[in-house]
Amino acid sequence: MTGVADIALKVAVRTLCEFAARTGDLDFRYTPAPSAEEGIAGHQALQARRGYGYKSEYLLTGECLGIRLSGRADGYHPHKNRLEEIKTHRGDVSRIREHQRALHRAQLRAYGALLCRQENWKSVELALVYYDTGRDKETEQTETATAAELWQELETLCGLYKAWAEQEAHHREQRDARLATLTFPFPDFRPRQRQLAETVYKNSVKGADLLLEAPTGLGKTLGTLFPALMAMPKAGQDRVFYLTCRNTARQLALDGVEKLRSAQAGNEPWPLRTLELVAKDDACEHPDKACHGESCPLAKGFFDRLPDARAEAVQSKEPLNQANLAKIAAGHDICPYFLAQEMARWCDLVIGDVNRLFDQ
Repeated sequence: MTGVADIALKVAVRTLCEFAARTGDLDFRYTPAPSAEEGIAGHQALQARRGYGYKSEYLLTGECLGIRLSGRADGYHPHKNRLEEIKTHRGDVSRIREHQRALHRAQLRAYGALLCRQENWKSVELALVYYDTGRDKETEQTETATAAELWQELETLCGLYKAWAEQEAHHREQRDARLATLTFPFPDFRPRQRQLAETVYKNSVKGADLLLEAPTGLGKTLGTLFPALMAMPKAGQDRVFYLTCRNTARQLALDGVEKLRSAQAGNEPWPLRTLELVAKDDACEHPDKACHGESCPLAKGFFDRLPDARAEAVQSKEPLNQANLAKIAAGHDICPYFLAQEMARWCDLVIGDVNRLFDQ
């Protein structure tokens, strides 16, 4: 078996922190933000003021628990032994949400750990700099941290990430082995359904586009799902999205997956993770409340409880349809809609409304 231990795992510091270091509440209250162009200009303006010896976009690399980490700190001043992470914003700095601040700080401290190891420093000054592009104003949060404490924190994050990566590699191996031998759930194809399935399979393997029109009654649902899933191992695909314009078609797809599962020989667990994505209005448990921790109890501490809910969801033997996912979310007191958004990253087949494609 080829697992994650046999493969060089390369991870960006930002990706590591977004997976393992998020804490606090969900908070979707509006805060004004600079455009991408304004953000870049703000970074450059601030970096240009820092004076002699200041290094912008400082490359940091290192290995922790077998994970090769890399990232670029916004600025490093070797003469001051000071590392900066710059975040641009607009308006009152107090409006930057706590879960965002926690993620920014985790990223800065991860960079600090790599810097101390790379430059052989015993400690480093860390500066989280918030820059208001509209008022040309800086707000700093500085701290001094030791190399030992920073590396210990980094090991904790890498341990969480590596355990998840090993689990996902094992799942991917089991899934691909099962899908490569997938059998059709009926003795025969309908007329012209085989031609449809063969066309979908060949295009999926090649990664080619396919636009087709088929009459009612041909068996389009299984005629596309079956070959698309069977092609996943050969195509090296992470997941398949099945997007439809109608709720009834979404249910047909879920029923089709259940037929595929029931038709497979053997008693081994069905390794395909299937997720149903529904509209926010349909999933929301508290439609009278706003999506932030001060209003909705399921947004309060969302990121603190997300890891356990996510771990339970990926181990589920049942498809993650609306009802099953809501049950898991309720067990962890978190929002089922945003749990589904997270699970879309980790499921093999995502079934939802076609508008999802345009929303993201």
